[in-house]
Amino acid sequence: KNLKARGNVEDWMTLLEGRMKVELTNCLREGLLDYDGRVRSEWVDDHPGQVVATVAQMTWARGTEKVLRSGDALTGMPAWLQWQIDELNELVYRIRAKLTSLQRKVIVALTTTDVHARDILDDMVTQEVDRIDDFMWQ
Repeated sequence: KNLKARGNVEDWMTLLEGRMKVELTNCLREGLLDYDGRVRSEWVDDHPGQVVATVAQMTWARGTEKVLRSGDALTGMPAWLQWQIDELNELVYRIRAKLTSLQRKVIVALTTTDVHARDILDDMVTQEVDRIDDFMWQ
């Protein structure tokens, strides 16, 4: 539905904001549903940067909590960390390839958050975090 800039600006801006939230929710839903069935380093090309950043954080938290709830986190966490490192290496490989300016910006931003996520997981492995309620995870 198109929004026309008519009437009080406050009313129009409120409608615009509402429509933006609906569209962003739809984009996030599509990105999340698409994430699990795709190669991550290629998935980033098919979604807006904000969706890539948000879904990547959601799936990282989901994966980390899955390991912590598995009952064998001391074995699972190093494997999860290795998966994160492998995915990070794929992104670094992509950065070195020919990319559009927008693709490069999205991948560099994702790489930055992935480095942070890797460092958190590395600390969790080092400190042998094995519970969902561990202060290191909270």
